[in-house]
This record gives sequence, C-alpha cells and structure tokens, in this order.
Amino acid sequence: MRVFGKASDFYRLRVIKVTEDSDVDLNWREDILYRRPPGAPMATKVWYVIQAVMVDNESPYNLKRFATGEAAMRFKDRVEELLRDLTKQEFEERFPTTNNP
Repeated sequence: MRVFGKASDFYRLRVIKVTEDSDVDLNWREDILYRRPPGAPMATKVWYVIQAVMVDNESPYNLKRFATGEAAMRFKDRVEELLRDLTKQEFEERFPTTNNP
C-alpha cells in the first residue's frame, strides 16, 4: 500500500555518536591475578551517524557518517529542511534505505 504525504509526517532525524575503544591487552598469566595495563592511552575512534527514524515503527536507517559533530549537525539541518519540502516518496528516492551496511 502506498502512502502519500510530506516526509516530515513520516520521518524524524537523529544524530548518534559512536565510539570504539581499542581494547587493552592485559597479558593474563596463570600465576598473576592482575597485571597493570600499559601506560599508553587507549585510542578511541569517534564518528557521528545521521539516522532517519520512521515515526510509526522506530526502525532507523543510516543516512550518512561524519567525523565531527559539527558536520553531522549541519547535514542534519539541511536534511530536515528537505523533510519539510519533499514528499515521503521523494525523500526515500533521494535517501534510499539500501545504503545501510
């Protein structure tokens, strides 16, 4: 069944901050209960994902990934303007759900 209307009636956008820490190898041994981790700081990867969430089913899909929060917010603001102007079908054609990994 096809549903018609403004994209803003069907979708909401959100910014998700994703972090990935590199694990510290503690080099466990049978004769030592605990070994202090190495002094080097852990590397943390951070990125921001813009997701579109359908209002009626809460199933998000990723629109784009950014290295900085500022760039992600600028993109989100632009896409929110499109949500107000485009129909649901036009929005889905411009940002297909098949781009998710």
